Amino acid sequence: MVAQVSMWLLAAALGQAPAEASAAWLKAVPGEADVVVRCRGIASASGDLSAMLTAMSPTLAATAVPAVTQFVDQWKAQYGADVVDAPVVGLLRAEAPGPDGVPAFAILVLKDDYKGILKALANGNDVATKAEEGGYESFTSPFGPGSWYAFDGEGFTAFGPDKVLVAGVAKPGEKSLGAALTPALTAPFLANDLGVYVNAAALTARYGAQIDQARQGLMANLDMAAKNAPNGASMDFVKDMYGGLFDSLKTAEALTLNLDFAAEGLRVAGRLDAKPAAGAKPVEPTGKLAADLGKLDPDATFYMYMNMSAESVQKWQGLSLRMLDPSGKPSPAPAPARERFKALGRIETFGSATMADGMRTFNVTDAADPKVYVAVTEAMLQAMKDADSPLNFYKDVKVERDAQKHGGVSFTRITVTFDPEKIAKAGQGNGSEAQIKAMLGGDSMSYWIGVDGRRVIQVTAPTWEEAEGRLERFAKGDSSAGSLAGFKKVTSDLSDRASFLMVVGGQGLVRMMAAQLAVTTNRPELKNPAGLPAEPAFFGASLTPDGPGGYDFRFSLPSAMGPVFENGLVPLFRNAQPRPGAAPVAPPARQLRP
Repeated sequence: MVAQVSMWLLAAALGQAPAEASAAWLKAVPGEADVVVRCRGIASASGDLSAMLTAMSPTLAATAVPAVTQFVDQWKAQYGADVVDAPVVGLLRAEAPGPDGVPAFAILVLKDDYKGILKALANGNDVATKAEEGGYESFTSPFGPGSWYAFDGEGFTAFGPDKVLVAGVAKPGEKSLGAALTPALTAPFLANDLGVYVNAAALTARYGAQIDQARQGLMANLDMAAKNAPNGASMDFVKDMYGGLFDSLKTAEALTLNLDFAAEGLRVAGRLDAKPAAGAKPVEPTGKLAADLGKLDPDATFYMYMNMSAESVQKWQGLSLRMLDPSGKPSPAPAPARERFKALGRIETFGSATMADGMRTFNVTDAADPKVYVAVTEAMLQAMKDADSPLNFYKDVKVERDAQKHGGVSFTRITVTFDPEKIAKAGQGNGSEAQIKAMLGGDSMSYWIGVDGRRVIQVTAPTWEEAEGRLERFAKGDSSAGSLAGFKKVTSDLSDRASFLMVVGGQGLVRMMAAQLAVTTNRPELKNPAGLPAEPAFFGASLTPDGPGGYDFRFSLPSAMGPVFENGLVPLFRNAQPRPGAAPVAPPARQLRP
């Protein structure tokens, strides 16, 4: 029976969505379904999946594509060509399996051939059905003892071992999926290869007690870990983060998403509806996202864009300080400055970061009062210096006003000097000290901050010459990330109205990990991985608030990332394995958040 259910799930993963939905089957899906998976054309979609796997990794495809082909052949032999080619919808109730171990599921085959589909289900044998009260029928399970149920619908056939779901399909009433889905939820559910609907509100209501128990258990384990860890106080930050995730479960209403397989890569898009927060406002799109993000250097590892309220930005800053200073002491930033910062309204920022040979960043922020923004930035750095935490490596923060000029903009230099004793203490004598120093990029770090109208420009670089070079390249916009085909591909797959968007350079990510492993394992030869594709590859994700409590999310993984992982990450981890007889190496150092 487990193999049979697995086959249904694999069929769903291979299915391809129809261009338009049948109103009949949407209205027939009952409200009792906690999860609904929609797909079409197993045979035709398997070609798309195989093409994607082949483009991403010929090595993986050599094993995976024959398995996909074998599955389609088995499905066709067992259920017939019509079922292989027909759209399919799977329904699931998230209940514990019955005494026979069979999950509570049902299947809708979107084809008007009731007798033929049941016959194919029984390996070509005629099926004796029994009429049940409610308009559906029962028959002997084709996979073991017990009964299955079926319903001859308008343009579809429903069957499965769960009586509740099949009976609900026969008489869905007013609580059908068609009635529950809003237009915003419907669009991603019906698009592309695979659509998924999750009734989050029903699941959280049904399993509220279990969720609370899980939260209590996790928090108890974190408390125990805090007592045994040398920097246990920092666990409060982790508890706040996971506590927020559990709280968000209670506000979730419904989730829909879709997956699109193609030779070009994998795309995921979805919609989450939640109970709106008090005073929440939708994002204010500016239309300049793609152009501005694309003007950054092409060799960065991370590209990020944010468009959110100043209050939200301050909350994120507070979380960063809480990680550095779990004692909960207030930031030394003057209270009036903090209040003025909240009054800035919406803040829009974009930038890039590279951390392979020390930290390099470039950020541009649009703020109603840039002077307030700069003042709070300086106060944040001072707060990090004063934080009493094992993760604080700051010794001194020096501010030089009007240290340099570029393009008519005066730049203040803020130099952060690191404390070698704090770094050594954090390394605990196991080799992590070298990795921390490599990640920081030296004994000090310089921030160059300038104000150009409403824009605050921040560059992190060890010298002014390097900072000025980045400013020049940004101003000219030539040889930028936006000129790269891979960058264009990813940003075109993401939302142009996003409040948060991140694009990651594949080669830069591999080089960053290689640099860390080279230090951690004391093997400098790992620092420059060979075999990476010459053409830069990227992947990315975006999040967009859409109406009260609604969120649009997208993810793009082009096939060009496959060779980066296959030729970069796989050999890196293989070569980083300890040699026979070698001494143990230190674990990776904690990731720092500036």
